[in-house]
Amino acid sequence: MVSLFRTKPPRQTLADQATAARAGRINAVVALAAVFVYNIVGMLDIFSTIAAIELGRAQEANPLMRAVMDAHGPGWIGAKLFLQLVISGMVIWFPHRIVLTVFTLAITLNGLIVMNNFWIAFGG
Repeated sequence: MVSLFRTKPPRQTLADQATAARAGRINAVVALAAVFVYNIVGMLDIFSTIAAIELGRAQEANPLMRAVMDAHGPGWIGAKLFLQLVISGMVIWFPHRIVLTVFTLAITLNGLIVMNNFWIAFGG
């Protein structure tokens, strides 16, 4: 009967967890560095995609991005940059170790894609 009235300790809210993650200076520094690299890789992704498409050597492989490109023409660049801004803000707001690990892996994968784009565009 007592267990029916037992209250659980309050869970930490996401905002509290984000505040705690930002309090660690190492997390904040790693987040800023990762966001910096992410945005460089993102810009190189735009340049490499444009190069491969303009040279007629490739088409956009991502069906979602392809739909945005077809529907909005050059506006896809603005959409991609806006998405990068949102993601950058999210990582800086919540620089938890797990978030930073997944983000770093995503940057690495995107960097490999960019290298492949340049290889396709300019030959290897």
